[in-house]
Amino acid sequence: MPFAEKLKTLRIENEMTQDYVAKRLNVARSTIAGYETKNRQPSHEKLTAIAGLFHVSVDYLLDDEPVELTPSQVPVLSANEKALLSRYHHLSSRSKKDLLEYIKLLELRDCSENL
Repeated sequence: MPFAEKLKTLRIENEMTQDYVAKRLNVARSTIAGYETKNRQPSHEKLTAIAGLFHVSVDYLLDDEPVELTPSQVPVLSANEKALLSRYHHLSSRSKKDLLEYIKLLELRDCSENL
């Protein structure tokens, strides 16, 4: 899958708007739209920021070949991460949605504190 498709897919899967991603990367919304339509390519810095935002590797974003993880490549979760996932799975759909919105707010706060 090409970069443009991966970016759009990741954005939609993470329920993020182009505007939200643009604000996180400190670019215009039209820039994100350009990335998603193959009209523009991100700089190395922006590519790294995109990878960080979606918690994927730059290699994943750039590689057109499908990636298959072997058991040794599957990330090992910490006890806190496992507990968070377990508790998340027991929430109602509404609470899951609210939690994801709260996480977005925390990410924005973290992003603004790092400027």
